[in-house]
Amino acid sequence: MAIVIVNEVDGANQDFYDRVNSKVLPGGKLPDGLQVHIAGPTDKGWRIINVWESEERFRQFRDETLIPALREAGAEERIGPDIKPSPVYRVITA
Repeated sequence: MAIVIVNEVDGANQDFYDRVNSKVLPGGKLPDGLQVHIAGPTDKGWRIINVWESEERFRQFRDETLIPALREAGAEERIGPDIKPSPVYRVITA
C-alpha cells in the first residue's frame, strides 16, 4: 500500500533543502519506490511531502540514504524520529 510522508523541518530553508536533496535525489531523479516528491517553504521552515509505494521502501531509503545525508550535512538534529507514514488511497497526476 502506498504511503505519504509529510516532514516539517522547522528553521530549514531552501539552501538546507538543496544541500541535502542533492545527496538523496542526485540529478533530481526519484529513487525506486518514490512516486511523488514535493517541497517548499512554510512560515516556520520547509515542508517535504513524499508518496512512497510502501512503508518498507520509505524506511529503507530513510535508513540507507536520508539519515546518512543529514549527518553528512551536519544536520543530525533534524532527523525526525516521529515522522509517521499515512496510508494513501489514491494518487492522481497529470
